[in-house]
Amino acid sequence: MTERNLHQDMTEAERRLSNVVLLGQVAALDAERARVRVRAGPILTGWLPFATVRAGPDRTWHAPEPGEQVVLVAPGGDLNQAVVVGSIYRDAYPPPADSADIARTLWQDGAVMEYDRAQHYWHLSVPSGGKIVLEIGSSMIEMTDAGIRLTAPRIDLN
Repeated sequence: MTERNLHQDMTEAERRLSNVVLLGQVAALDAERARVRVRAGPILTGWLPFATVRAGPDRTWHAPEPGEQVVLVAPGGDLNQAVVVGSIYRDAYPPPADSADIARTLWQDGAVMEYDRAQHYWHLSVPSGGKIVLEIGSSMIEMTDAGIRLTAPRIDLN
């Protein structure tokens, strides 16, 4: 092996090692295919899968959006095999809570879903013009700005 080949091999090994874990921002989302492209410095990845909480018979969906800071893990430093494994708070998008007792999701339109286990308090709020629907079989509670509609085969008021 020549010195030049050894230098090329070392350079490639260093490049791959530096690509094993990267921070970047989502540049584009293909929601239909559940894939994102990520910009990490000068690098723009191909379309990559992103991790979710559940992806079996029980499934969750909350796709990362353009501008969101994410962590990429690339086995062997191969960005073609990379996966977005999570998001990271930053100044532009700080954490929506500051207590280990609170689970909270804030949506861009102002909707909030929160549970505070210390207070045993569940809060669900949607902006004016929205709707909350609770269903079990043929029973339903629908809440809108106009009022509350209750539909059920039988209603007991005590």
